[in-house]
Amino acid sequence: MSKSFNSIEEAFAWFLEHVYKNLPPEEKKGELVSAWRSFTFKQGISQKRMISILERYGFDVNISVTYKK
Repeated sequence: MSKSFNSIEEAFAWFLEHVYKNLPPEEKKGELVSAWRSFTFKQGISQKRMISILERYGFDVNISVTYKK
């Protein structure tokens, strides 16, 4: 399955809904639960941290910025 996202935040929200919630309880500890809490309750989570987690779970993250004058 291939799925594309328009932002890191959109991909991370999808990850939390479709991957994280299906992980075994022993894997939902430490950094992952902290990241879930920070994102869900808008306590602030860096894009670098989100990318690190996404890549660990099979996401290929490419950032593209385009300026068109």
